[in-house]
This record gives sequence, C-alpha cells and structure tokens, in this order.
Amino acid sequence: MVPAGLAAGPNRGMVPRMSVARENVSVTADGALCARCGDCAATCPAEVFTLADDGIRTDNPGRCIGCGHCVAVCPRGALVHSDLPADRFAPLSDDPPLDLERMRRLLRERRTCRRFTAEEVSPAELEALFEATAHAPTSTNSQNVRFLLFTGGDRVGKLARLTCGYYLKLRRQLENPFSRMAIAAVVGRKTVEAYRLRMPAIVSAFERTLAGEDRLFYGAPAVAVLYAAGLPHLASANGNLAAMELLLAAPAAGLGACYNGFALTALVRDRKARRAAGVPDGCTPAAVVAIGRPAGRFHRVPPRNRRRIIRFEE
Repeated sequence: MVPAGLAAGPNRGMVPRMSVARENVSVTADGALCARCGDCAATCPAEVFTLADDGIRTDNPGRCIGCGHCVAVCPRGALVHSDLPADRFAPLSDDPPLDLERMRRLLRERRTCRRFTAEEVSPAELEALFEATAHAPTSTNSQNVRFLLFTGGDRVGKLARLTCGYYLKLRRQLENPFSRMAIAAVVGRKTVEAYRLRMPAIVSAFERTLAGEDRLFYGAPAVAVLYAAGLPHLASANGNLAAMELLLAAPAAGLGACYNGFALTALVRDRKARRAAGVPDGCTPAAVVAIGRPAGRFHRVPPRNRRRIIRFEE
C-alpha cells in the first residue's frame, strides 16, 4: 500500500544506481554454457565486456549501470551478475507482439480524461498503475523517478490551491510593466504575451476552483506528481517517459488520467509551491497526472495534424 502524500517508486532500492560506487560488482560468464557469441559485449552500453579468443572477459565491471541487458540477451543463460540474480529476470512472453497498426490504434484512441466520478481509487489500484511504469526508460538506467501521491479532497485541494495561488500571483506580476519585462527576459516575450492573452480565462477557472468548482483536476480523487533527481533535463525526460506509460496504462486498469501542465508549471517555477507540495530540494518536477474513474466515454477519435519531419542535410 502506498500511503497518501508519500513518495513511492517502482522497485526502489532494488537495483543498483549509477551514482553508487561499483567496485564490488561481479559479472562472470560460465565457460561451460557460454557460446562466445559476443551478444553481451555488443549489447552492454558501458563496455564492461571484451570478446577474446578464450571467451568473454569482464575487464570493466565498475562501469556497469545495472541495466541487466547482458543477462537478458544471453541465449544460454551463461552470465552471472552479482547484483542481479537470475531469479529476478522474467521470461519473455510467447504472445505475439502488437503489430504497428494495433499499436497505433492503442496510441490514437487514448484520450485525456477531464470528467471524473467521485469514486475513490484504491491504494492497490494506484500502486499497480505506478508499477506498470517500472520499465520506462531512464538515462543511464538511473530509475530515479518517484511518485508523490495526493489522495482525497483535502490533499488534492492543497495542490490545487498552490497551483491557483501561483497563477493569481502571476496575473499581478504581468499587470506590472517592470515585472513583465523581468519575466519576459526569462521565458521570452511571446510566452508572456500568450499568458496575458489567456490570463482572464485562467484566472476565471482558478477562482472557480478556489470557490469549490474544480476546474484544475476535474474532481479527480488522486493526483501524482512525478519528480526525479539529477540533471534537470534528464530528470524531466525520465519523469515524462514514466508519465506517458502511466497515461497509456490507465485505461487498461479502468481508469482515466489527465496530464496537467498548469500544476506542473507552478511547481517548476515556484520554489515555495514546490516545497509546500513536498518535492525534495534538488529534484525536478517532471509531470503532474490526475487519476480517477472516467465519467462518460468517447465515441470517436478526433483528428490530429500529421507529424512534420525535417530531414537533416549537410
């Protein structure tokens, strides 16, 4: 069970991190099983292995990032990793993988949910949803994404008030020409003008939210803030990769989910809001996702613009 308001992370503490000294890592190949195919050496991103005439050598175990790909790719199970015992590796499914058309259908039929019922989502359901993102890629296998979970009206309401407070303060700042110039120097003039254009609608929605009509999280009974430590751009990327898997997994669990850029912006821009929400210092908020049971269903897929592809040329 994941206690409300506490950080949770898939498999936390179970897999070695790159930031930990790796001098004691041992990766060996069983000579009786090893086929000397070299797949482990070709797959390893840290170049731990060397394919020699007499077999596989592990010359640089301290470089290991703990991804486990060497063990996973070995066709004969010859690799033994001291930090990743064989019984923790799951066999691949015999089911055929989704073809591209079925995958495209899954991706295009996913919809953002902005209508939630009042029914709660159980801690077990939330934990299962978060665990579904455990294999989302992270830079150097850091697996550093954490989920800060808000459940119930009081806790979700606190995050809503922090978000609304940020935008009401931003409105006052944009009304001041000197503050407006300072903000433009950071985010750009176009962004400032876009906010000024939209600010009346934003303020109206958030004033209604503060008055009890939730126009931010749409009555969702749970909200997850995904954050990560490390270099901000990589921490943000790691959290967003996990958030995308969460958004895709939610419908399979009978749940709806909504990625909330308003709350994310408030947490990224406002240190006081970030601390009040419980994001540790030194960590980057990467995504905010509202979760609940959808009220209503969609009947059609709305159109989207085709992707623009710009080919690099010398």
